[in-house]
Amino acid sequence: MAFTPSTVLAVAATATLAALLGNLVFLDDLALFFKEGEGVELLTVALLGAATLLWFAVKGLRRGLAGWHVPVALLLMAARELDFDKSLTEHGLLKLRTYTGAGGWTDKVIGGLLILLILAVLVRFLRRNLRDWLARLLRAEAGAWWLFAGLAFVAVAKTVDGIDRKLAPFGIDVPRDIGLRAGRIEEVLELAFAICLIQAIAHIRRTA
Repeated sequence: MAFTPSTVLAVAATATLAALLGNLVFLDDLALFFKEGEGVELLTVALLGAATLLWFAVKGLRRGLAGWHVPVALLLMAARELDFDKSLTEHGLLKLRTYTGAGGWTDKVIGGLLILLILAVLVRFLRRNLRDWLARLLRAEAGAWWLFAGLAFVAVAKTVDGIDRKLAPFGIDVPRDIGLRAGRIEEVLELAFAICLIQAIAHIRRTA
């Protein structure tokens, strides 16, 4: 099968639309559509999993493993979407209180190892991919711009996430309905981010 960017986009868009419509039809409560661990968020996790499989389909097993930081980053993001880090400890593996509080050493060790893995992945991206990605952006290559769009989406998503909580210290009271819609916008943007990553990977062979 030829994993051409147009084919991948058509499949990803069709599967996403079908999954979203299926959720709307079969969810007992439509409020679950944007709820964490349901609806849109689960679809984002599925797309990140698909991006991981596509990475190996495009690169091959050996080259894919040589660039292990890419699938590991995708799987870490999928785990974060499911709040996997929070399910292992009381406060979450990425919270400072996990390491400064009176919690058990098991939480601290697991959290420390996870943070080291994240740092290793970031360093690999900076050393192996950043310069090449910037060069591809300047050459207006589609794969690089798909990644840029994805990063822009996730940046906006993280900005609006919990906007009522973020603005409260400044004395700004965000109405409940606006806070609710901001959370929904975050979920949609993270879904778009996952689709952009799939497209960026689909362009690897063509632009390599």
